[in-house]
Amino acid sequence: MEKNKTLRKIHPILILALILLAANAVILGVLYFRGQPISTLATPTPQLQMQTADLSQTASNEFTVTDVKVRLAWFTSLPKSSNDILKVAQWFDVFILIQGDEDNRDLVKNLGVEGPILQYVEFESIQDPGSCDAEPRINQVAYLPGDFCRISEQHPDWFMLDKNGERIGLIDNDSTWYIMDPGSPGWRAFFLERIETFQSDSNWDGVFLDNIPVTLAFREADGNLPAAYPDDASYQSAIQGFLKFLSEEYFQPNHKLLFANLVSRKDDADWVNHINYIDGAMHEGWVLDKSDGYRSEETWEKHLRLAEQTQEMGKFIILVSQGNKEDTTLQRFAFASYLLINRGRAAFRFANSDHYRDIWLYDNYASNLGESLGPRYQAGSAWKRDFSNGSVLVNPETHEVEIIIK
Repeated sequence: MEKNKTLRKIHPILILALILLAANAVILGVLYFRGQPISTLATPTPQLQMQTADLSQTASNEFTVTDVKVRLAWFTSLPKSSNDILKVAQWFDVFILIQGDEDNRDLVKNLGVEGPILQYVEFESIQDPGSCDAEPRINQVAYLPGDFCRISEQHPDWFMLDKNGERIGLIDNDSTWYIMDPGSPGWRAFFLERIETFQSDSNWDGVFLDNIPVTLAFREADGNLPAAYPDDASYQSAIQGFLKFLSEEYFQPNHKLLFANLVSRKDDADWVNHINYIDGAMHEGWVLDKSDGYRSEETWEKHLRLAEQTQEMGKFIILVSQGNKEDTTLQRFAFASYLLINRGRAAFRFANSDHYRDIWLYDNYASNLGESLGPRYQAGSAWKRDFSNGSVLVNPETHEVEIIIK
């Protein structure tokens, strides 16, 4: 996900205007969605009521009937227009918003969103803004002018070094970011101190850490391995230790949620081993490949099983399937796959990473399948799941999809 977002402020008068607009929209039924009045579609699902206490409960490995209503995930900036903000508040349930977007966060809360609403924070690296007086990009813990210079001069041991003793840098557009050492006690303490500052605002339900590489695959691809971590085992131990530190020192005692975007996986075990230390995770390429569309049958099945296993462990999963807005066939395939595995701890979004700020709504999001009658099961080369109001069938070989509402 992107590191930097533009700050926006919403005047308090606009808040009142939006609330009045929402009330009028409900009364008059004049909101439109894809050329049709929303009143002609099924009522949007209630917001997800997901408290930390609920997430801390360990789920049984055996299937139980749970709330399987459709839940949509939104990130990272809310739209500018009042009508679009109202639409997001109506249709989306789980929110990841940026530092500086507090006014918009409070706005959607006033429109009835219950969340959770998480704050986006870059995990792996900090930005060199170019000078000690320059404004750094937001959404990182080194967000104050002079932060990078102070850290660079006073705490050089916080940086991750390659085998030549050089800092490992990443180029993001016109900015250089430097990877920090996840095993450094000093860096961990500084990171936590800034998280505590961010989260002192009680309207945040927790934090979403973006870009946590769970293996050295990215560094191997760059040919730039860190000196302190010569293999995945040592690197993963440092990452898991960092997450454990954050969870035990702050998030658990303060009943805050800790979610993460787990990237650079080599195996599903890499995912499972890390979610032990967090409340939820994002899978940002679920069942669809951004460049090629459909994934192989084997990969599709692995992605579904990973989503099921995550929920069985009592964790939440955000499933993002990449595609273009007009790819309705791909959207239907991905969404039906989500319906096969949703056990009440999963949210979905069909989007393109270049258009995360755009609202893409599809008619099938209004599907009211009712309660689940059990887990998915194989029907020939397809997989099927039955509900009190219908059924869902997905064939990963032919890509046939059926969403039947009685």
